[in-house]
Amino acid sequence: MDMTCPVCVAGDSEFHARIDGYDYLRCCGCDSLYIDKAVLDQMDAGLSPRLYDQAYWADELVSSRERATGVGLVRAGEAILYATRPIRFFLDIGAGAGYLLDELAKQFPQAPELFHGVELFPPEVHTAHPNYHVGQIGDLKQMFDGGVCVEVVEHLTPRMLDGLATGLAKVSAPGSLWLFNTGMPDYVLTQDPGYLDPLHRGHVVSYGLLGLKHIFAPHGFRISAVPGKNYAFVAEFCPKDEAVDFEQRFSHPLIENKRLLEQSGLIYLAAFESARSSFYHEQYLLRTHWALSIQKELDAFRAAMLMK
Repeated sequence: MDMTCPVCVAGDSEFHARIDGYDYLRCCGCDSLYIDKAVLDQMDAGLSPRLYDQAYWADELVSSRERATGVGLVRAGEAILYATRPIRFFLDIGAGAGYLLDELAKQFPQAPELFHGVELFPPEVHTAHPNYHVGQIGDLKQMFDGGVCVEVVEHLTPRMLDGLATGLAKVSAPGSLWLFNTGMPDYVLTQDPGYLDPLHRGHVVSYGLLGLKHIFAPHGFRISAVPGKNYAFVAEFCPKDEAVDFEQRFSHPLIENKRLLEQSGLIYLAAFESARSSFYHEQYLLRTHWALSIQKELDAFRAAMLMK
């Protein structure tokens, strides 16, 4: 079996688990977890372990509606907080039935042209919002300043994700920011081992950060981990700064974006608190780890002194 990682195309892989009769492997280089490459090849040829038919949507639409009224709104707010350019056009990638688009329209009635959604394989019943687009991202005529992609990329093969990045680059304004919500390897390994699920939800890949950089960077995107969230990453198109200062961005967002979010005070508060709490939780863990390592060194030193 070829054990070269299909995500980073560099690291060697090892067996991770057998799930629903399918082998999953883990890359020793980029940490990505992925279903057997033969299955990925079949998916690229149009044959998926999970058909995205009406039976799939019957199950998915329940959780999709829950996300749209909760985590989807918060992630949208965080994306706007983190953005370094004014958000005048915002896109929900892989919009499903368009529930998040509808919720954003309710929360921000003063900005009817701002929010859009795109879905390549829409369910039979979906939103009638005029900004709901059916088709490929790259075929959209509008340029966007940012957006979200919630629980989508774990369904995509590396080749499909590369296609998404290609299309996204075509509609991304310089400096645009995209927040992706997906279970990354640390999340899968430490919090939700059942996240990889080929037959029910169709989750076939958990992308590691280095693997994401390999796919997105050639298209002009900078990939950054979101502090304290092992289920999210940020992709910025042709950014001007050298790195993301997340604390600065959520504490001092662009005034235009802050004013936009303040049109829905609840979304602004939820997004700010989500960004702040995860940032400082990560800082707490890092400092605790440092303190414990120092204590370990002190204990070893004291033990050595007592033995003299």
